[in-house]
Amino acid sequence: MTTTSEIDTGTAYGRPKPSYNARLREVGPGTPMGEALRRYWHPVASSETLVAGALPQKTRVLGEDLVVFRDGQGRPGVVIERCTHRGASLYYGRVEEDGIRCCYHGWKFDVEGRCIEQACEPALGRRRDAARQPWYPVQERYGLVFVYMGPPELKPELPRYDALEDPAEDEKYFAAWPVPHAAVLGMPADFSWLNIYENSADPTHVTWLHSTHSGYQMLGAGTFGYPENFFDPATIAERLTYERTDHGVKYTQRFEVEGEDGEVTEYGFAVEQHLPNVFGLPDYVKVTPDARPDQLLWVVPSDDTSHRLFFSIRTNDPERMVRFVIGITQNGKQNHELTDEEHQKFPGDTEAQGSQGAITLDSEETLATGDRGVVMLRRMLLTMADDVEAGRDPINIIRDASEVHHTQSGLFTIGKRPANDGADATATAGI
Repeated sequence: MTTTSEIDTGTAYGRPKPSYNARLREVGPGTPMGEALRRYWHPVASSETLVAGALPQKTRVLGEDLVVFRDGQGRPGVVIERCTHRGASLYYGRVEEDGIRCCYHGWKFDVEGRCIEQACEPALGRRRDAARQPWYPVQERYGLVFVYMGPPELKPELPRYDALEDPAEDEKYFAAWPVPHAAVLGMPADFSWLNIYENSADPTHVTWLHSTHSGYQMLGAGTFGYPENFFDPATIAERLTYERTDHGVKYTQRFEVEGEDGEVTEYGFAVEQHLPNVFGLPDYVKVTPDARPDQLLWVVPSDDTSHRLFFSIRTNDPERMVRFVIGITQNGKQNHELTDEEHQKFPGDTEAQGSQGAITLDSEETLATGDRGVVMLRRMLLTMADDVEAGRDPINIIRDASEVHHTQSGLFTIGKRPANDGADATATAGI
């Protein structure tokens, strides 16, 4: 007698080899996304903590090893780490009044790579003009040092953003992480820049990861008066909209707050991504409705599998930076203070994004409606790469120095209505 057992379905056996979209995720020289990203300015250091005459700093941007320094005259410089003479690392060099001197044979280069002295050569180097250390242009703005690593003839203007322009007399820029390992060169992480940049276009992760799975991780819950259903997973999908803007992608999360007089105000909490790697993030704790946004973040790829996070905040409130830096806590603890068991019980962004892998595997994803913002962002990034390959300026390239980009992140009033009135709110402000 023959018996037929039921065959299991959906097992892991025989799966195709996982893969990722190299066109989207590889950033080295000559790659489609790497060449697209090289058309933009990227933060490389904090202005405040890059001290004149101090030791040079070693970093990696878009797959290239660089040394960042500020000479004795206060000029910032970014050069390739390997000395053009015999290849010693300029990380071990000495910063002097007018440049950086290699430790090996004493060749000195200014902030634009010109060899201005060859210590052991006759007449300090009769042919020193023939030696040029590879370098990149730098500019400073909003408390950050920016570098441009693309074709010199296509160098754009350094962007301006209305969120950070025209600080009041009592305001300043905060742009240095208050932790030693990130104070100068930004916050490092050992996974792809897209893991975190896509996260900025993904509001549903806040509803589940930060507000349900791991408990409420947002510091100062309820300071503004977010209602209990602000992070409600059962209603989040119907309260979200995604749209393309002039500069990238924006999501808006709507919610209502009833005042003491019974009037109901509808608000929109909006986060916008400015391509290629910038996003605005409202203050989750002490936000003021309809105020001008005051913060931007940049996710700068170090290479395919690591990145650094930079920020600039325009404020007269030093606690604003503290709220941002320690804005996500678990039982009053910072991420680095948690035990291994606590990390597993109460994961946050680092655990979730890091566990996606050094590069997330596109072939292994199953996308849903909550991923609309991520899909829109990916498509726009790929269009950006297409434009560069076709010889066109990609999105957000600025040729007019007076142009200022409008930032649509923040908490906005949508409208008001009487209590128990099921009609749509009367619009009072657009988002």
